[in-house]
Amino acid sequence: MQFTRMSIEEASREPWDVVVAGTSFAAMFFAHGLAPGRRVLFLEKGLEYSNAEWLSDHPDLGERFPPAPGSRLEKPWVAHSMFGGNSNCWWGQVPRHHPSDFRLKSLYGVGSDWPFGYETLEPYYAEVEAVMEAAGGGSDHHLPRSGPFPYPPHAPSKTDVRLRADRPDIWHAAPSARSNGGSRPICCVNGICSTCPIDAKFTILNGLPRLAPTMTAALVLEAEVRAVDIDGGAAKGVLVRGPDGTEHRIGADLVALGTNAIFNAAILMRSGHAAHAMGRYLHEQGSLSVTIDVGNPNYFGGTSITGHCYGFYDGPHRSERAAVLVENFNAPTVLRSDRGRWTERMLIKLVAEDIPNPENRVVLDGEGEPQILWHGHDDYMYRGLHRARAHLHELLTFPFERIVGEEEILSEAHIQGTHRMGTDPETSVVDPQLRVHGVTGLLALGSGCFPACSPANPTLTLSALSLMAGRSL
Repeated sequence: MQFTRMSIEEASREPWDVVVAGTSFAAMFFAHGLAPGRRVLFLEKGLEYSNAEWLSDHPDLGERFPPAPGSRLEKPWVAHSMFGGNSNCWWGQVPRHHPSDFRLKSLYGVGSDWPFGYETLEPYYAEVEAVMEAAGGGSDHHLPRSGPFPYPPHAPSKTDVRLRADRPDIWHAAPSARSNGGSRPICCVNGICSTCPIDAKFTILNGLPRLAPTMTAALVLEAEVRAVDIDGGAAKGVLVRGPDGTEHRIGADLVALGTNAIFNAAILMRSGHAAHAMGRYLHEQGSLSVTIDVGNPNYFGGTSITGHCYGFYDGPHRSERAAVLVENFNAPTVLRSDRGRWTERMLIKLVAEDIPNPENRVVLDGEGEPQILWHGHDDYMYRGLHRARAHLHELLTFPFERIVGEEEILSEAHIQGTHRMGTDPETSVVDPQLRVHGVTGLLALGSGCFPACSPANPTLTLSALSLMAGRSL
């Protein structure tokens, strides 16, 4: 994808087929799915930084979402306003949702079903993995595939070698967009993936040659979409605020919101869209980091996280307790102090799904800025974490000596919900093609559409959904 740079004033004088708010994973994979020949304009609230600039300056571009009056708890929500959004600071984890994640209500009587199944999204998963040059393999019996991963899995850590040999039914390579072949340098295993020093992980910036390679689109930086211009039940364009605070109208036949789940909801609410589910069901996974002394050497793998375990993921327990994905870290290393046993230690993370609560939500303050009304995770999530923590010894096939540290993670940096997907406008905001109910020519992209919370990282799934939405046009 190539860009023609414009000012807001120049863009406001042009007619556009499609205006896209944001330059995130969702925004760009949506554009990747569009038919050729459309006049597309991207409006990015932040600035653009090269990888070298991001590394040297590492500007604080994190958004702040204050708690709303009435919040029981305060919780950080991670989002960055810059070209490429969170692709600059993510860790490159790309697991698929499991088939059962799409049918939680049908299978286990809790949460919500998605309006389609795994098989509908599978070809789009495969296409996104190809663009990201993803590395992985070995989990096809859990996650059926139409073809192999683009690149083989990274070298396993020493504990992963043992665990995959002993329990190939539940231990597998962690799928990754940290390069193990292709157009980017091979992962250097430094364990600071949020500021990847060699540009090994996929980002929107380094992925542009593979994203809609024949498209030439226009780009305006420092252009914040404040609202959608809705007239007669149809989107007619957007209202945009520039760096000097002035607002402009930009007309378009189609508007796609690809900011994040919090900003998408705020834009829709400022636009006067008042669906009952709007802004509600804000959620993300809960997680626990655990450091364990073991009787087996570890580390020496080929990337930061080398192993995934599905031993606590699916099964009848999900009717009462959350599914848990187990990640086995290879770096950063946490060495033992025992002489001669420095590498006999594991750092793992337990990641549990949550049941979205409609009272966890985005609201607007008096200035129209988003605030978060947060009442906490559902007990279902904590029951899943506690079960996994109590039965860790069942996953390991070598001596489990002692747990030397554990920490509840405050944020998984996964903002989900707020404009959930469904077929009923009374209980959802967008339809299965991510079109906003009741407004022609308006889509809300990204993980804000998730009606349920898988333990899996959301990036691959939200990208596949956005690609599917673009193709549906």
